[in-house]
Amino acid sequence: MSNQQPPAINRDLVTTLTAAALAAAAPEELTILNEIAEEYFADPDAVLNPRRRDEAVGFGVDLALLAPYALAIATPVVHFLIETASSEMQNAARPLVAQTVRRLLRRSAGEMDAPSATPLNSQQARRVREIAYDRARQLDLPEAQCVVLADAIAGAILVSA
Repeated sequence: MSNQQPPAINRDLVTTLTAAALAAAAPEELTILNEIAEEYFADPDAVLNPRRRDEAVGFGVDLALLAPYALAIATPVVHFLIETASSEMQNAARPLVAQTVRRLLRRSAGEMDAPSATPLNSQQARRVREIAYDRARQLDLPEAQCVVLADAIAGAILVSA
């Protein structure tokens, strides 16, 4: 199964979320996360495929790691968060756009406050965990690892919100 990878500008977000999740689920892997992330973003299928990952991961580390899977799980979660934030910003921007247009029409000046980030609501938080869990299942991870990684990904987001 080919994985849709984030553009380069979103890789940092995926890596940041993965680091937060690994801090809870496998803190010993944080020291090699950047190397694993480079390999993952270069060829995710090779890193995730047990038959190909021996060739892909060139830094000689035991391959029973959670980090590659956490990266694969964090990718669609970050995509969801970007879509959610974009939608929230569009909704928040509507009154500001209308206000700006009114000001332009009246030719009156004024200060506008930037919209603040809103934390995820409970439905969005459940959706984050669901996306993470579903992706872990797609990767054929054992149930216990699916639960640990889904909880760690969702928890990392909720703690930072």
